[in-house]
Amino acid sequence: MKKTLALLLAVLMIVGVFAGCGDKASKPADGTTGTDTPAVKNENKVIVGSTTDLAGDFRWPGFGGSSAGAADQDVNGLIVGYATMETNQGGAYVWNDTAVKAHSETEDENGNLVITIEINPGLKFSDGSEIKAANYIASILAFSTNVSVQAGHTGRSGQAFVGFDSFNAYNGEEAEGATKEFAGIRLLDEYTFSMTVKAPDYYPYYFANTYGAVSPEALGLVLGEGVEVKDDGNGAYLTEAWYEKDAEGAFVKAAHLKAARYDWNTYPVSGPYYVSDWDDSTKIATLTINPEFTGNFEGQKPSIKTIVYTKIVQETQLDQFKTGQIDILSGVTGGDDTKAALAVVDESNGKFDEVHYQRAGYGKLQFECDFGPTMFASVRKAVAYVLNTSEFAEAFTGGYGTVVYGPYSPDFDMWVAVEDEINLIDYSFSVENAKQALIDGGWIYNETGAEFVEGTDTVRYKKLTAEEATDVNIAYASVANTDGKEYKTVKVGDDYYMPCVINWFGTTPNDVTDMLGARLVGTENVAAIGMVVRSTTGDFDKLLGEIYRETSYGYGGTPTFGMFNLATGWNSAVYDYAYNWSLDPIYFGYSANKLFDEYDVAFPYYAADGTHTKMSYEDAMAASGNKLGMDYLSMAMVYDAANVDEYNQWWKAYIERWNDLMPDIPLYSNYYFDVYNAKIENFQTSPFWGPTDALLYCTIANAE
Repeated sequence: MKKTLALLLAVLMIVGVFAGCGDKASKPADGTTGTDTPAVKNENKVIVGSTTDLAGDFRWPGFGGSSAGAADQDVNGLIVGYATMETNQGGAYVWNDTAVKAHSETEDENGNLVITIEINPGLKFSDGSEIKAANYIASILAFSTNVSVQAGHTGRSGQAFVGFDSFNAYNGEEAEGATKEFAGIRLLDEYTFSMTVKAPDYYPYYFANTYGAVSPEALGLVLGEGVEVKDDGNGAYLTEAWYEKDAEGAFVKAAHLKAARYDWNTYPVSGPYYVSDWDDSTKIATLTINPEFTGNFEGQKPSIKTIVYTKIVQETQLDQFKTGQIDILSGVTGGDDTKAALAVVDESNGKFDEVHYQRAGYGKLQFECDFGPTMFASVRKAVAYVLNTSEFAEAFTGGYGTVVYGPYSPDFDMWVAVEDEINLIDYSFSVENAKQALIDGGWIYNETGAEFVEGTDTVRYKKLTAEEATDVNIAYASVANTDGKEYKTVKVGDDYYMPCVINWFGTTPNDVTDMLGARLVGTENVAAIGMVVRSTTGDFDKLLGEIYRETSYGYGGTPTFGMFNLATGWNSAVYDYAYNWSLDPIYFGYSANKLFDEYDVAFPYYAADGTHTKMSYEDAMAASGNKLGMDYLSMAMVYDAANVDEYNQWWKAYIERWNDLMPDIPLYSNYYFDVYNAKIENFQTSPFWGPTDALLYCTIANAE
């Protein structure tokens, strides 16, 4: 199987923290006077501000990679519609009845999952042309070929489906192991297609139906001129013109894809809006309502005629908002910014309003768990106890945030299902608990190998076992020794002793880095537990290079830093961490933490012969002696669960085990505030439902 998709609540908000938002019901909406004076008409337009530049990458933001701009994705979300599955307000994938007439999910004789979809006839692109089955599978085919690779795409869009490897190997000529047909993608008739998910690599899988989430594309956009989608009974394929080469041997259609990616107006769109103007110099995009669009998964059609996306300057964003240069300012967070935004709302006499929600994610300290002191849970727990996360979150968010003790969002359906019974360790600030965690973990020596004596010795050491005394650990030493004192693993007799000194890398400029440094580097509390934290700063590329050990990003070849500060989050409720905790070196790159759970060594998910026996949660717990590891739990969650109750059971155990091992320390989960002109009616956002989604349900009060 291969992965394809990558709170015990300590609320810091004081009572009445949102009171400054005012009594919405008592204030007239924008465009009215609260008297008998006739209401002022409002232009049926909304201007959305974004802190990120639009790049004009609206068609395929990021082009299959991971660098898609947020603003470009917003525009894409408005111009693409009729996906077979869409995410609802809670971030869950649901079938889109507006687009889909019927669908089925069955297993074939080889255990593969066959997803068959019949779309509703009469769906139209913005130019009035009809959307058919070929429009849904064209991009899967095109972006599974080397033509797209030559254009800069990954070329692996269809990797989960049967026949991908041989189709991907085809370059327009018959060759061994290459076929022009994609066996797992079928064009069954004018309105029906199927996709066969490959077992056992990608199926069984709890979220397997999401492989059926595809959107239609205009054939000219994806394929250019002269290319057709056909199926003679052995699988869908692209006609010969797709593989045409020029005199230098390059694919002609690769040039088309490069150009089409940024072509915003030649080809029609399927979504509620189309881009009617794009100014590359000002980075302003204007979108106009698409009259051919008949609705999203709930049949919702847009009412707002025009949406404008423009760049905002964070330092002056509130001035832009107050003066009407933008109507929506989304994602306001942090104490000072939030207070300022809420003050504008409160003082506006009903002209402005706000919605808020807790972020589905958190800022964190992330540990490398395969070398150095941070490979030991005792050290990670000690940091969690000695760093007062409640105080940190209060200071960083200005009171507009919470602390979580695991990798979850309180808005997840699975959290709601288990929150009354989940058992999580509360890592509230305690120097004594931090010290005890180190003692329990064997950090009881000094640099001579003698017993650590409080008040005399300053740094705790741990005697390494033969398995722990790897080359990296033997050579482990502190860096950024600004006080002139280097700490390193020492050899005493035949034994090696490692110092409890953490090399931490933080990005700069970064307020979180600064605040963490003030609480961890050279502080009395950290010194009191016999620990030292050394600080190194740099840019985000360097941080990524160290985490993923990529020399192209500045990694020097030897792991040095055991702790980083960054953030994480979820944009949907598809929760899948399979292979992130695997003991198999082949999946090393999947894990940012590189934690290898001892429970998985004793009771692995895969047997020595590579097989797995699927068991219920209760049976697996009994067989393991109630010791299921991170790899087992993360795999079973998505590959063994047959229904939502089973999934929630595995998920709960996974969160509890994570909380016990603490591969990360969540620092804060902040609230986001979206402030908006109150002329926009029914504006509701959530962690999984941004302004792009919300605007489809909105109207303009007293629209002209």
